[in-house]
Amino acid sequence: MQISNCYLTINSENNFINMKNYDDMSLLTEQYSLAKYGSIKDINIFAYMIIKNMFQEIDNSQSGFRKILEIAKQNNDYIVLMTPGYRNVKSSANIMFDIALPHINTKLAIMNFPIISKLKLPRLASPCENYASLTTKERKIIGLTTDHILPDYDFYKNNNIHVVYGDDILITGSSSNKAKLDALSKGAKSFTSIYSVIIDKKVALNNPSIEEQLNKSKVTEKLDNTAKEIFIQDDFMPVLRSLRLILNESNLPDLKQFLDEIPNHNLLKIYISYMTNESLENEKYIKSLEFIKKYLILNNEIKPCGNLKIGAIYEL
Repeated sequence: MQISNCYLTINSENNFINMKNYDDMSLLTEQYSLAKYGSIKDINIFAYMIIKNMFQEIDNSQSGFRKILEIAKQNNDYIVLMTPGYRNVKSSANIMFDIALPHINTKLAIMNFPIISKLKLPRLASPCENYASLTTKERKIIGLTTDHILPDYDFYKNNNIHVVYGDDILITGSSSNKAKLDALSKGAKSFTSIYSVIIDKKVALNNPSIEEQLNKSKVTEKLDNTAKEIFIQDDFMPVLRSLRLILNESNLPDLKQFLDEIPNHNLLKIYISYMTNESLENEKYIKSLEFIKKYLILNNEIKPCGNLKIGAIYEL
């Protein structure tokens, strides 16, 4: 069972439109692009879409998810939420569901239904950078070494667990299909997936680059004013895309001027996020990372050796 109220396809001009009423969806796709690069303001838009969709399912006595809730209540079953796995840096999808879940659980508690427990799925390696442009077959191959680690049989044994899988978008379904087959084969009582956006399956299968087109409908790979709008937000939360944007060596000539316009506490978030996720593995980011490191040292945000200050509180 899939839950979403936003279905997108493309028209003859290669623009995104609503599959149901053919309305132009340019504004929504630009907001999605900003959200994918860590704009909390735009992440909130899609989090609220998820909340709205879930509330409709919960309130509808005939919906499939409402029936799962009733079964879970009757049998004292558990409901768990899985979102895409991550190493140490969350994706925009993880943050969307972090925002949405308290709202959903509060409503469930008021209606005397079981609340949903969040389950973190770890990753040992970060997803590849060009994942959005891969075909379904290529995604399956890459997923063998970089995909999230799913719970084993003991997790489901004697626990009566219903799984809700949440993601920001459904393109090819490689990750959710793997999670579904895995969960049901190990004993999950049901599997429900929820997305803020679903892309026309025919378009996704015929054009693997459609996801990258959507991701970059507003944000480019440049340190321009659009990027600045994301990085200056007080509640900015680094995601892999924002890290790779600011650290890409192609943007090194513009980095100094860009850093002068970004709050130091956000630059510190970027430094910590990258060091705790990628370290110095990718040569493409080393020069820019070193530049940011020196910038933070000069501004007395980190120790001269690059270590974090002892006793300081760092929250990401």
